[in-house]
Amino acid sequence: MLLAAAPSATASQLLDLYLSLQGFALVGPQDLQELGVELEQLKDLEMRVPVQWSVHLWQRAIRRGAPAEIGLLVGQRRGLHTRGPVAHLAAQSATLSEAVELFRLYIPVMSEGESLRVESVGDRVRVHFLFNPPLLGHAVASEHSVSSALCWARQLTAVRVVPQAVGFCHEALAAAAVYRQVFGVPARFAEESNYLEFLSSDLLLPVQGANAYLKNLMQQRVSDMQAQLPAQRSLRARVLQQIERSLATGELSVEAAAHRLGISRQTLHRHLRAEGCSYSGLLADVRRRHAVQRLAQSGCSVEQLSRELGFSEPSAFYKAFKGWFGVTPRAYDATP
Repeated sequence: MLLAAAPSATASQLLDLYLSLQGFALVGPQDLQELGVELEQLKDLEMRVPVQWSVHLWQRAIRRGAPAEIGLLVGQRRGLHTRGPVAHLAAQSATLSEAVELFRLYIPVMSEGESLRVESVGDRVRVHFLFNPPLLGHAVASEHSVSSALCWARQLTAVRVVPQAVGFCHEALAAAAVYRQVFGVPARFAEESNYLEFLSSDLLLPVQGANAYLKNLMQQRVSDMQAQLPAQRSLRARVLQQIERSLATGELSVEAAAHRLGISRQTLHRHLRAEGCSYSGLLADVRRRHAVQRLAQSGCSVEQLSRELGFSEPSAFYKAFKGWFGVTPRAYDATP
C-alpha cells in the first residue's frame, strides 16, 4: 500500500482529517476509494500512509467549495478518539513544555511532512512549524497544523491557552476576525516561518491525567517506530530534513548539519557520496524548491526570500537562482 520512498504519516492523521472534512460534507467514501483504502483500515492508527493522501483530501475539499478558513476550522476539531501514538505519548507528559518537546522529537512518526523547532527568547517560547514536501508551501495545511497544535495544548491542559503571537509564511486566507477567534490574538502574515509564541509560564501548565509510567512505556514504543522509518535509515533524507529545519535560522553549513546529526563532517560527506549525492547539492535542491514555491505566493519579495534561504546577500541569491533556472527571480516570477 505504501511506497517506501514517499513521506509517510500515521493513519490517525488521515483518519482525523477525513472525519473532520466529512463533517463539513466536503469529502466522502469515494475519496478514500480513489486512494485505494477503506475507512476500516484507517482505524489501525499506527498504519503508515503517504502524506500525499492528506493533500489529496485537501484538494478535493477545496474543489468542492471549502471555506477559505477550512484549515483553521478542521484544526479546531482535533478528535481525542483519533489520537495517534505521538499524541497519546504527549498526553502522558507532566507539563505542556514536556509535551511540546516530545512532539518535537517524534513528529516524524506522526508525519514525515512536518517538523518543529522550539526557540526561547526572554520570557517567551516560539514554536516554529516547518514543512517538507508535499506539505511545503501548502497554506491550508499550514493553518491546519498550527491551529491543531493550539487545540491540542488546550485539550491537554484543560486551559484555553492564548498565544502571545501567531504567524504564517503565506498571506491571509480568511478575514482577520476568523484568526482572532481561533487564536485569541491577531495573526501575522508573510512571516519568515509559521509559528505560535507563548509565555514561558504557559508551558509550565500541567497536563491533565499525566502518567509517568505510561509515558515511559509509550516513549519506547514511539522511539522504536521512529527507528523503522525509511527517513531515519537514509542519511540523505535526514540531511534534507536538517536543511529544511535550518532555513529559518540560517545555520546551513555542513559543519552545523553534521553536529546536529551527531557525526563528523568527514563521515557525513562519505555517507552522502555512498548515496550518490553531496551536501551542497542537497542544499541547492531545498533552496531551489523553496524558492519556486515562495515565488508563487503573493507578496513574496526577492530580498525577503533571499534571507529565508540563508543567502548572505541578495546578489548571491540572484546568482544562484540564475544558475538554477537561467533567468532572474523577477523574470521567473513574471513568467505566465
